[in-house]
Amino acid sequence: MSRRGFLAVSAGIAAAAAVPSGRRRLIQMNGYPVDAETPLDQLTTYVTPNDLFFVRSHWNPTVPDRKTWALTVDGEVERPLRLTLADLARMPQASATCVLQCAGNGRSLHKPVVPGVQWGQGAVGNARWTGVRVRDVLERAGLKPGARHVHAFGSDDPPFQVPPFHRSVEVEKLLADGIVATAMNGAPLPAAHGAPARLVVPGWAGDHWMKWLTRLSPQPDAQKGFYMDVAYRYPKSPGAPGVAFKPEEMDPVTALFVKSNITEAPSRARVGSPVVLRGFAFSGAPDVAKVEVSDDDGERWSPAELGREHDPFAWRLWSFRYTPRAAGTATLRVRATDSNGNVQPRDAVWNQSGYLYNAWPSASFEVRA
Repeated sequence: MSRRGFLAVSAGIAAAAAVPSGRRRLIQMNGYPVDAETPLDQLTTYVTPNDLFFVRSHWNPTVPDRKTWALTVDGEVERPLRLTLADLARMPQASATCVLQCAGNGRSLHKPVVPGVQWGQGAVGNARWTGVRVRDVLERAGLKPGARHVHAFGSDDPPFQVPPFHRSVEVEKLLADGIVATAMNGAPLPAAHGAPARLVVPGWAGDHWMKWLTRLSPQPDAQKGFYMDVAYRYPKSPGAPGVAFKPEEMDPVTALFVKSNITEAPSRARVGSPVVLRGFAFSGAPDVAKVEVSDDDGERWSPAELGREHDPFAWRLWSFRYTPRAAGTATLRVRATDSNGNVQPRDAVWNQSGYLYNAWPSASFEVRA
């Protein structure tokens, strides 16, 4: 078998293992690496089941052996550490229910088209992550005052001459709510989601959530390299669609923008007969204050009902009961407002990497008399 054929078969095997089949399904975006998104009509629960949670990888990883894995903590610390899973299990446990969204979620909806995985709207999920607070790990190691950034490293070594996926996060963010997660929704962290441990950074885009975590290293300066200095950056002052920027004219992608999605909408309706629209909304703010629906292209808005379940940096389920007043085509548009007063925009800001798409979602259906 040729090398290309071997890689193709290997990618197919990995994809078959990672992507569920049947009614509980993911949409495979490519085979090498395995990238798969969740259909919006499957994202109807407050917590997204593990087998429905989207998968994002830069390349096929080397998954560490749980028996020999250890987290190295070095750099600007008084006491460098090597923590096994057993060591982490003996430390105080913490959980956070929060949204994980790929920075490129919605990329395919940007016009003009931008390169990269052409995600629809399903590279997002809400899960309960459990493990050890980064704050507790760094306190145990004796964090030095000069540390300003925590460099994170995983075991997914890149192929050939591809730059390594190295990232760093401001130390204040990780001290506030970062978690080294070893469990997801009450089960051991799956391999596709970074087992044995991954970094959880609530409210921030998924590029900070290092999978297959092997090392945390506090340092005075931010990490360097392609995935910090070129990729995962957003224009400081966005321009018109199609206008590209130099890396120094952009800042790193951090907090998630306020956003809503529609997961359930009618296919048809009758005048005077109510129908129900459902979905979810989230923000890095960290909460959603309200969700609104308009049937006149944003001239007037009516409040949707928010679900009772919500945690900081998690999504809110919402529903809206709508009674059509006239026959024809009804188009309902949705927007969310977060706890900081940020309002979801009609149009997402175009950027050359297609990050953080958050335009109003809409649903159209025929109304009969």
